[in-house]
Amino acid sequence: MKRFVVIGLGGFGAWVARTLHQEGFDVIAIDRNEVLVDRHAADVTRCVAGDATDENLLREVGVEGADAAVVSTGEDLASAILSILALRETGVQNIYAKVPSLRAAEALERFDLVDMVFPEREAAERLVRRLTSSTVLDYIPIGADFAIEEIAIPDAWIGKSLLQLELPRNHGIQIVAIYDVLQGTWKVVPDPDEVLKDSDVALVAGRKKALSAILKRTRRRAR
Repeated sequence: MKRFVVIGLGGFGAWVARTLHQEGFDVIAIDRNEVLVDRHAADVTRCVAGDATDENLLREVGVEGADAAVVSTGEDLASAILSILALRETGVQNIYAKVPSLRAAEALERFDLVDMVFPEREAAERLVRRLTSSTVLDYIPIGADFAIEEIAIPDAWIGKSLLQLELPRNHGIQIVAIYDVLQGTWKVVPDPDEVLKDSDVALVAGRKKALSAILKRTRRRAR
């Protein structure tokens, strides 16, 4: 069974810990706040009140050999950094961190984390995309430069095959899956000869700038 460590039981950390445990994984959660520890004790395998910057404490609670750790200490950047260093000392290499600001993200870049999660920014980006385009159904940022968008098929694509559209060559984007709303079926990695219909929804991956350019052209045609 995979074992995960979650440091910080604020809203984000608690959701991560609970969801991992519900998926059947071994979860060790650590927070300095005893009230939060008591509140979430039943949601994880082991919930500990203590200082996660203390390497000895981490070893005592069984962090060594964990598959990954999530650091979610809110605005306390110093605690996040010290917790990351302590986790590394115990042999945990796959570390993710929730960052509260761009400043925090810049400070943590040097620690070679697997990923930094910026929930507020990502939620804002998703909402803006949905508010500003009738085409975008959902939006998932991937790192700083890439994203996946779930979009209704633009009028100019209907009746054409993926081979005809040559989206990677012409626009720098790629359709990775197609959902037929009428049939209720997914086609993942669709055939190049797949002809797009107005009843389709597409998952499109690419650079954010390329995706934005496509949506701008779509909006202009709609006007």
